[in-house]
Amino acid sequence: MSQIVVTSAGGSFPLFNGQDTSAWTQTGGANWYPIDNGVAVNQGSGMLVGKYYFTDYQIQFNYRIDGGTQFSLFTHCLDVNNISPNSALEINLSNTPKKGYGPGSVMGMIKAPHIPVANQWNTVFISSESNQLTVILNGVTVANKLDYQNFEKGPLAIQFGGGKLEITNLNAIIPTRW
Repeated sequence: MSQIVVTSAGGSFPLFNGQDTSAWTQTGGANWYPIDNGVAVNQGSGMLVGKYYFTDYQIQFNYRIDGGTQFSLFTHCLDVNNISPNSALEINLSNTPKKGYGPGSVMGMIKAPHIPVANQWNTVFISSESNQLTVILNGVTVANKLDYQNFEKGPLAIQFGGGKLEITNLNAIIPTRW
């Protein structure tokens, strides 16, 4: 059973409870395991798909990867059974570019400048309000109120494709009531 409870608009709440991944549905064969204030994975590949649907939100988290880790965050997933850049907004957080889109880039929409992310702790802030996406990676604003129209509402999904990944302090703020 999930431990996420939203008591008021604007309140911050964690998306991982440090004990399990009960607020997420696992797909694929990655070996996700809880760590203090987060989740880690170091084998296999797959996704964690959130069970909660967001429209407008702000999230912030820290992550650490090695140089070969493949890691993306999908937002506003329209079809939880077929998550791709055609059915969600994909933010590449890998060290190496994916189809020319480096870390912090919104796939198919905006390319980030080179931002080193391997073998260090990184901070991500993402805001989605009124169909405008803001992405800030390690203090660099990659997207500032980037307009999107096709992805109104849906859960988050974390995609892992090999390497090592740790995510901590993944918290969400809902600016208005659901």
